[in-house]
Amino acid sequence: MNKKNNNDIEFILVEPSHSGNIGACARAIKNMGFKKLGIVKPRKTITKEAYYRAKSAQDILDNALIYESFDQAIEDKNLILATSARERTIPWPTFFIDDISEQIKSELQSVKNKTAVIFGREDNGLSNEELQKCHIHLVIPTSVEYPSLNLSHALQLVAFEIRKITLDSSILKSDERDIATNEENEKLLEHLMEVLKKIDFYDPRSSKQVKTRIERLLKKTRLDKMEMGILRGFLSKIMDFEK
Repeated sequence: MNKKNNNDIEFILVEPSHSGNIGACARAIKNMGFKKLGIVKPRKTITKEAYYRAKSAQDILDNALIYESFDQAIEDKNLILATSARERTIPWPTFFIDDISEQIKSELQSVKNKTAVIFGREDNGLSNEELQKCHIHLVIPTSVEYPSLNLSHALQLVAFEIRKITLDSSILKSDERDIATNEENEKLLEHLMEVLKKIDFYDPRSSKQVKTRIERLLKKTRLDKMEMGILRGFLSKIMDFEK
């Protein structure tokens, strides 16, 4: 696994509320050989406490990317991993990292890959809407008696597992597909829903879960740009036919 791909993995914290946790996360990121920290709308600024907790990873804090929204943080990403322990209205398959290590390894080897690993708010994690925009949901097998993890501890565990994948000597053939970004997936979803409304297949007032399930399907499929272009052209032809 080349260094470029290793360093194209960005660990993103969503609205962290404790500056010390941000610093501890920076330390965990550097411990595992990664370099990128992203923060979505931090509820606390990066203070002296953050730098103290970061120890020798203060450069990670200095170069942290600050995002105004969740969508901005993920718009150019090809693979989005999310961590969550909350129960959801619409069940979504969850995985231990070991279960999907080969898939992640293949994705990370793509020279065009940009990966985000998302960690939710300390108090209530990620929202359903945010989770629906992620490709893979990860769980950490903690004790059912006391499952709560500190934010930096959760990041350290996930980063460690990804580190093991990047160091694996049995390298798979690189996936050279030009995977569509999250922003491109969102545009395809809106195009598809527009067509489904046009042909009276979808009514947003009465079919509230249809869009969610179609979005899930697109995330699982991981379309490349050529495949996406074919689908967009197909949908445009349907729209022309319906005029």
